[in-house]
Amino acid sequence: MNWNRQDSGMTKNKMYLDILVFTFIFSFLFKQYIFVAIISFLLLIGLVQIIYYRKVGQRFEFVNDKKRIRLMKNTSSDLTLTFNNKGLPIWNAVLTISFQTNIVPNGIPNTRVGDFHEVKIPFSIGYKKSVTLKVPIKGVSRGLARIKQLDVEIPHPLTDGSILLEFKPYILLDAIVFPNIYDIKDNFAPSKLKQGDLALNSSLFDDPFFPVGTREYEPGDQFHHIHWKASAKTGQLQTRVFTRVANVSILFVVNVGEKYSVLSDFEDKLEWLSSYIDACYKEDIPFSFALNVRTSGKVPFVYLPLGSGDSHRIQAMELLSILSIAHSIIPFDKLLAYLDLNEELPVATYVMTHRVETYTPLLQRWEQRTNVLYKSPTEIGGISHGYND
Repeated sequence: MNWNRQDSGMTKNKMYLDILVFTFIFSFLFKQYIFVAIISFLLLIGLVQIIYYRKVGQRFEFVNDKKRIRLMKNTSSDLTLTFNNKGLPIWNAVLTISFQTNIVPNGIPNTRVGDFHEVKIPFSIGYKKSVTLKVPIKGVSRGLARIKQLDVEIPHPLTDGSILLEFKPYILLDAIVFPNIYDIKDNFAPSKLKQGDLALNSSLFDDPFFPVGTREYEPGDQFHHIHWKASAKTGQLQTRVFTRVANVSILFVVNVGEKYSVLSDFEDKLEWLSSYIDACYKEDIPFSFALNVRTSGKVPFVYLPLGSGDSHRIQAMELLSILSIAHSIIPFDKLLAYLDLNEELPVATYVMTHRVETYTPLLQRWEQRTNVLYKSPTEIGGISHGYND
């Protein structure tokens, strides 16, 4: 059973039954048959109630499927809760759900208890029935909101007291609020000297999987590029023409701390990074990023390897959403040294840090291998560069 069960008021019910049994015996001995009939009826009701509340909830289930609701600030969605009941019906119950405050109940009454919002919803479910409830929510601040509490309180219909069912397994349903995203006007410059996937007419590389037409054969054309059917139709050798492609890929390196503490512009830098990630996603540009927030594992800081596409964007946004000012920091120069030794730098590297002159010796070495663009924490859009193909 997935529910912790707590009974309240059962002592009074037992006292009530004890009094009825004593009265029944007393009435029967004195041949007060009218009282015997009335008390028998009351005893039957009491026994049925006791049996009901011993059995109710035994085959009641919460469908604990893994699901994550993704939100931006001030956008709305629903927490969807599904229940199945193969046991006795539940009437006039109250469902209580509480979750963290980076999301709020949208347009329904709630109570704030510490760092959690608590919502109470009337609840009933019949025998062999399924019920789906939707709790409207709205994103308020960046972060991951988990459900702390889920319980159902079933009241006694005839006497005081109730039965409380508390769901005890870890609840897999949660909601995550992404950082703010604003428009980016930068143009991401490709490298014409590195093969990639971006269509670029001035590139030196062809994509053999995307032919776009034919032209007349010229000396030096590769033999396996000749289009024989087109040559037969025209009577002259024709060479396939392919889409020219270039490489464009970006590494974002962000310094969010000073020594071992997080800087005050932590949220601004996460929003800046999220905005550039979204811009890369829209242009189908592979990206990776590194922040000097300490983590456990092979890489000692927050690092997302190079990738592209919708799943890579979601992974990036979720990773940025769960970062906290409570996390510890590693020195930025150690992050740069690690990347220098262990990772292949992409076509372009965006570096966001204060006091950039402190890290100039190492970054000058990077400028021989990648296009390094320096971003100022105080002036988004201000770029100085050292460009090398």
